[in-house]
Amino acid sequence: PWTDLGFQLPGAHRAPLLVGTGPLTAGSSGTLALSQAAPSAFSTLFVSLVGQVSPFKCGMLVPVPPALQLPLFTNGAGAISLGWSAWPRGLSGASLYFQYAIVDPEALCGVALSNAVRADVP
Repeated sequence: PWTDLGFQLPGAHRAPLLVGTGPLTAGSSGTLALSQAAPSAFSTLFVSLVGQVSPFKCGMLVPVPPALQLPLFTNGAGAISLGWSAWPRGLSGASLYFQYAIVDPEALCGVALSNAVRADVP
């Protein structure tokens, strides 16, 4: 149910990589994991029900308009792992779009972007 949509904007530590795992069926577990980002950096996870590619800093943001902006920090390895033990009911048939923006002073325009991923809920 996970599709890599691309649109990465590299930072000082390569292009941040976002990967979703899990079947997205009600009650199932899964993970949304970011890697290859700047270590200990302020980040924002953008989440939307719409995937409209729009300019953002020097790259392209896919989850537009965002329904949720979740501020987080990468760990010392430049990663964030968000897991769930039970996917919620009521999202059947929906598509969700996810992408991170990571503050990275060495990146073009000071921000790196992960690839965007689409989660198609069965």
